[in-house]
Amino acid sequence: MGWDKSTLSRIETGKRNMSYEEAVQLIGLYKVSGDRRDRLLNMARTMHEAGWWEQGLRGLPADTSSLADYESEAKRITNWAPLMIPGLLQTMEYGRTWMLADGLDPEDVEVRLTARLRRQHILTGDVQYAAFIGEPALHAEVGGLQVLSTQLGALLDMAQRPNVTIRVVPSRVGAHRGQLGGFLALEFDEFSPVVHVELVRSGVFLDDTTLTDPYMEALTHLSRVAMGETESLRTITATKGEVDSRWTS
Repeated sequence: MGWDKSTLSRIETGKRNMSYEEAVQLIGLYKVSGDRRDRLLNMARTMHEAGWWEQGLRGLPADTSSLADYESEAKRITNWAPLMIPGLLQTMEYGRTWMLADGLDPEDVEVRLTARLRRQHILTGDVQYAAFIGEPALHAEVGGLQVLSTQLGALLDMAQRPNVTIRVVPSRVGAHRGQLGGFLALEFDEFSPVVHVELVRSGVFLDDTTLTDPYMEALTHLSRVAMGETESLRTITATKGEVDSRWTS
């Protein structure tokens, strides 16, 4: 192919974009055939086009676009959120409050919120989505009691979808493997899992199994210590009732 090792390495690790012609060469080099070849060629043709989640949006962070790409291809998405409601389940006002508190420019906040609202549309499809939410997140008065009440109500509504599972990790469980921080795990039909770890103003993607395996094991552990679905919904309902009584009193 006439490429040096550094060029190939940058392409394989996502540090350099490739042309359609280069993609064709790589697909041939790796001897990909059949439906998988057709799918990859179609992705290569459209890789430089804006996704539906970012059309008309300017200034969207690159990692947000990448995350939306991964989410659109995933067969299963699992979120661990110890201190806040996961982004794919957040209401607009809840998300706006968090972003403004983080010091983002109001215009940037609206761009990110619009992108997130579009990303949330994937939950209306076939992807299996599971959220493990730390109990403290249910009590954090983000935006005030009314915003929190609306957010808790949205969780209860989302939990009615057949492809959405919401489970609460109670504070009483003590030390566990998820306490170092939240993350998002994406699983695919043909590829190894990818883990997205959110940082302040950015995020990192992990795709090496030596790095992603500990996160997948942490999810298995969280599944053991979390409340069941029914108990989780009862807890969210009870918490919403407490919030409503304080808000309306």
